[in-house]
Amino acid sequence: MTEKPSSSLEERLRKAGIRHFDELIHDQPKEWLIENFSQGATDYPVNVTNLMMNIVWQTRERIMSGEKPPLNELIRTFWYMYIKPTLARADSLSKKTDQYVQLIDYIEDMVKRYRLMRYKDIGFRDDGQAHRSVGANPNIILFSEKLGHQHFLSDIAKKYRISILALGGKPSVLNVEYFVDSVKETGFNLQRSFYLFSVVDYDTSGWIVRDSFVRNLKFYGISHIHLFDLITPDMLTPDEIMLARYPIRAGKSMRKQNQRWLEKIAQKHYKNQKYLVDEDGTLYGLEAESISAKRMTEKLKQEMVPLIGKEEDFLRIFELKGLNQAIKDLIVHIVA
Repeated sequence: MTEKPSSSLEERLRKAGIRHFDELIHDQPKEWLIENFSQGATDYPVNVTNLMMNIVWQTRERIMSGEKPPLNELIRTFWYMYIKPTLARADSLSKKTDQYVQLIDYIEDMVKRYRLMRYKDIGFRDDGQAHRSVGANPNIILFSEKLGHQHFLSDIAKKYRISILALGGKPSVLNVEYFVDSVKETGFNLQRSFYLFSVVDYDTSGWIVRDSFVRNLKFYGISHIHLFDLITPDMLTPDEIMLARYPIRAGKSMRKQNQRWLEKIAQKHYKNQKYLVDEDGTLYGLEAESISAKRMTEKLKQEMVPLIGKEEDFLRIFELKGLNQAIKDLIVHIVA
C-alpha cells in the first residue's frame, strides 16, 4: 500500500521505521548496530530491513544537506560500499538470501510506497540508460520486455523519432524515473495522451511486466495511457500458433495470476485465442520472438504511424476552439 501524499514526512518516516542518527550508521561497530537495530529482528542479530533503509535515508540526508556530494554510482556499488560491510559486521549477512535484491526492493518502497525520496536524490546511476531514449515524439513509446529486442526498437525509433525502452525483465522504477525526467526536459506536457506499444511475451509473466511498467509511468505522472500489444495470437496463423505455443506455468502458486491474465485477454476478443487453450484446460503462451520484426513493423505502420503528429494537430484545434469561444464570450460581455 502506498502512503498517502497528504501524510507528513515525519509520519511516513515513522511508518517506515526510519530515524535520524548523528552517528554514521555504516561506520558503527557490531555492538552499536545491535543496540539500535535489534528491535523486530528475527533471523539475524539486527533487523536487516530497518538497518538498510536507515542507511539509505541517512545517505540521502547527508547529500541533501550538502554534507556530501551525490554518489553518481550504481545501486550495486552502494551495496558494496555501505550495506554489505555493515551487515557483515553485524553478523547479519546471509549466505542463502540475495540481500542485494532486497536492498533494491527496500529502496523502491522508500520511493513508491512511502514517498520519501527519488533515486536522483542520492545520485544512483541508471544502469538501463543505454536501453532507453526519448524521441521527438516523446509520447509515443515502444517498449520491450527483453533486451534482445533493442535493435528492433532502435530501428523504429530512428525511423519515426519515437521513445523506446528495453526493460530487461522486471521493470526498474529507477529507469522509469529517469525516463520520465527526460520526457519533462523536452517540455512535453505529461498530462497529454501517451501511446504505448508493447513487445512482451504473450503469457502471464509478460503481462505482469507490461502492467508493472504502466503502473510505474502512472506513479511518475503519466496517467493518460493508451496501450497497444504487438504480441498477440492474431499476429500469427493457426498453424504458426500450434508450432510456436508453449505451456504456461501452472500449479497452485500461479492459479490466481493465470486467471487474472485470462480475464484481461478475454476483453481483447482475439479470434485466435482458442488455439492457446486445450480441451483439458492447458493454457499456452507465445514468446515475443515468435512474431517477426517485419510483421511488427507492419503493425506499427497501421497502428502507430497515424498517431504521429495527431496529438499536436488535435491540440491546435482544441486551443483554437477555446480561443474562438473566449472571443465570443468577450463580445457578448461588451455588448451586454
